[in-house]
Amino acid sequence: MQSSYRIRPMLPSDVTGVLDVQALAYTHILLEDADFFLNRLALAPDHCWVAASDTAHVGAYLIAYPWVDGVPPALNVAVARLPAVCTSWFLHDCAVHPEAQGTGLGGRLLRTAAARAGADGFAHASLVSLESAVPYWLRHGYTPASQLSPDLTAKLVGYGAGARYMTRALEAARTAP
Repeated sequence: MQSSYRIRPMLPSDVTGVLDVQALAYTHILLEDADFFLNRLALAPDHCWVAASDTAHVGAYLIAYPWVDGVPPALNVAVARLPAVCTSWFLHDCAVHPEAQGTGLGGRLLRTAAARAGADGFAHASLVSLESAVPYWLRHGYTPASQLSPDLTAKLVGYGAGARYMTRALEAARTAP
């Protein structure tokens, strides 16, 4: 595994590496296909990121896009267009290659992506966390939503037992005086 990674916007040529990391990070039930990643990249290229080595090895990735609070899209389903009114920066997926876990790479990727979202005017972020990842997201400032609509509760079932809808505030871009 490469020890030095650069955070940069995702490219279509990165999707094969993204799929490799995803396959190592998740069970087969949660795997999304190349078309899904290409769809989200086409919709929101400024919000899809990778941590890649000089040899283009993907050590981590993050897929996010403008969306509507409390209504996460279904897994592995293409979206024709972003909603007309987006009220949140939705972090759809973030995964780190097992050999790079514990190095801070995921945190670096998250900080870079969240800073871009704040610079783009998003005041807060949302995500659906797998039960096993809730402590990770808590460390990064996300908190579980206290009230869920029946539709959201039903959608969380597809993520497995204990999945949580979580949100956090984002910092707005700072302008020079």
